[in-house]
Amino acid sequence: MASVLLLGPEDMAGLITMKEAVDAMERGYMDWAKNRELGALRRRVHSVANARVTVHQGAPNSAGVTGILTHCEHVMIHDNGIQTYQTRSRPVRVMFDGNNAELKCITLGELRVKELPDANNVVNVQTACSTAVGIKHLARQSSKVVGVLGSRAQAECQLLACKAVVPGIEEARVYSPNPENRTRFAAKMTELLDMEVRPVASNREAVQDVDILLSVTNSNVPTFDGNWLEPGVHLCSIVSSNIGLMRGGFIQQKRREVDDETLRRCDIIVCNSKRQEILDEPGVLWDPVQQGVITWDDVWDLGEVLAGQVPGRTSEEQISFYKNNAFWGVGDQAIGELLYQRAREKGLGTELPIDGAEYREA
Repeated sequence: MASVLLLGPEDMAGLITMKEAVDAMERGYMDWAKNRELGALRRRVHSVANARVTVHQGAPNSAGVTGILTHCEHVMIHDNGIQTYQTRSRPVRVMFDGNNAELKCITLGELRVKELPDANNVVNVQTACSTAVGIKHLARQSSKVVGVLGSRAQAECQLLACKAVVPGIEEARVYSPNPENRTRFAAKMTELLDMEVRPVASNREAVQDVDILLSVTNSNVPTFDGNWLEPGVHLCSIVSSNIGLMRGGFIQQKRREVDDETLRRCDIIVCNSKRQEILDEPGVLWDPVQQGVITWDDVWDLGEVLAGQVPGRTSEEQISFYKNNAFWGVGDQAIGELLYQRAREKGLGTELPIDGAEYREA
């Protein structure tokens, strides 16, 4: 009797480190850079009541697997325009053997890395891993200071992943409109990363005189002034498209974390996938292209950088921007295979017997 391994939240908690997750994400992206058919664009569907299902799909050749990760959340739009979630259901990963199509593993629950076992907000880790790959290939590797806008669990994952790929970072400055949140974040991350993480009283203090800037917010408006950016800084924004909410009539304007001046000043603009950006029509890049602030020729995708088709950073003074647009399914499957192998080694999970009969064409 054939079987499939089922891994629940507690089985996966702390199985891998953030560095291991980032490395797996990078391997998946590298596979995709060589063969663009190995990664599918992220897709979303909204119900009439605004329950939103998202699907990430990929087939990383180096991991020998193929499959999907899907999750659903009930999106709430408040009177002030802020977007929150009334319900966020457990994500589900379905993984098949990439060589023989056998169902291999089903995971139920968030990916929680060893360093942050309580940071379990659906896809925080995968998002942070994608940011980290961008940092590795675009930021100055001599970077010492990081600015962080935002202080929730996603910001924790982003800073941890950043430190994983640039271990020489010595200091981080965090700004959040809520003083208690930024103070809590600073204390927790100082202890976790064994470096100084300090709260600052304004967004400008978190933006100026830093080497890397992580904008990790739920904002619908720009979180800083592009004129504040220093030469050589690397910026990342994670606000993704909400075009489905607009088309469904739930919102009147798109979310956006960066302003036009930031885009004008950037020497390098990279997103996970340019095709994803065109599909989603987000406010961060799509709208400025339509308005003539930048052109699509100014935007590269990560696959072009990894494949050596474009040079990436060529000067210490260049300002680089990585727009994390949630195309990471190919990397998530590589992470899933790592979780599967680690669980097998530790004897974790539940074996589910399944009918071994299979359909074959006559």
